Amino acid sequence: MLFISPEHGSPWDAVTRRRPGEAMYDSILQTVTLAASLLWEMVPMMVVGVFLAEVLVALNIAGRIAALSRPLTSFACLREECGTSFLMAFVSPPAANAMLLDYHTKEIISRKELIIAATMNSFPTVVMHWRYLLPVYIPLLGIPGLIYFCLLMLVGLLKTAVVMLVGRAVLDPPPCTSVCPAEGPAITLREALQAACTSSKKTLTRLLSITVPTIVIVAFLINAGAFDRLAGMMQGAGTVFPVPPEGFAIIAAQFGSFVAGASVASTLLASGDITWQQIVLTLLVGNVLTSVTRSIRWLGSSYVAIFGMRTGTEIMLVSTMLRNGIMVFLVVVLAYGLGWG
Repeated sequence: MLFISPEHGSPWDAVTRRRPGEAMYDSILQTVTLAASLLWEMVPMMVVGVFLAEVLVALNIAGRIAALSRPLTSFACLREECGTSFLMAFVSPPAANAMLLDYHTKEIISRKELIIAATMNSFPTVVMHWRYLLPVYIPLLGIPGLIYFCLLMLVGLLKTAVVMLVGRAVLDPPPCTSVCPAEGPAITLREALQAACTSSKKTLTRLLSITVPTIVIVAFLINAGAFDRLAGMMQGAGTVFPVPPEGFAIIAAQFGSFVAGASVASTLLASGDITWQQIVLTLLVGNVLTSVTRSIRWLGSSYVAIFGMRTGTEIMLVSTMLRNGIMVFLVVVLAYGLGWG
């Protein structure tokens, strides 16, 4: 018969007590699982982006595709390659940024052009968020939800306009040639695919050597709770914004997910504890605060994984600071200019 004295706990404690190495094993397993999930979401699109860029170059058709976005790239003094990437960002941002890296590696675009074009690529990402945001905000909040979404689109549009102005100021006008020379022997699709396979290997090898360890580090930080602690710190910063006391529940929920934030806002709106103007204002403030942790957690891992530590961090900071600056200005205008606060 098993006998355990009181000072050693109950028999159930003896059975269920975990060995010291089990907690570490579980932590490692969770990190590996999360890292594998993130890599599965990102790596295939990166491979597609690099390979597609090589195919377009080989077939000499990238310039014709980029003609759709030529007014934007021409105004920003960007090459047409950047226009091709901009259009790809409506489908897959990682693939679009991988295309930019491939062009930069081949010295088709400069580092300045890379940073400006990558920042511009964030606008299609914002636009395509309608697939996730509208089905949540419209049913829960109605017209205020639609107004909030339109304001997010406005912020993205203003951000793109600012980036284009910066490009026009700091970049020299590109030569009149397109992505690839118009003259030259035509090649078949099969030959283009073979050439793309060969030329994309070097870029993908460099890309994956940065991506894999970066994603693993991010997964470790997520499981370690680093971003949760940062989120707690950012919630306290909400007191400097013109948000009603009831609105802090919305902001706290937004750190969990935008669905949770919209749900709390819907409840407060239905109960009459907060006006629709205050709802929109609070959602904007919550978006600013959560964007810090969101950028570090997701955009940071994406940009750093694709562009490397230095360039990826620079793009992330430029994109986040510019977007938040515009959004804070919008909050001030709405709160004090229109009296929403």
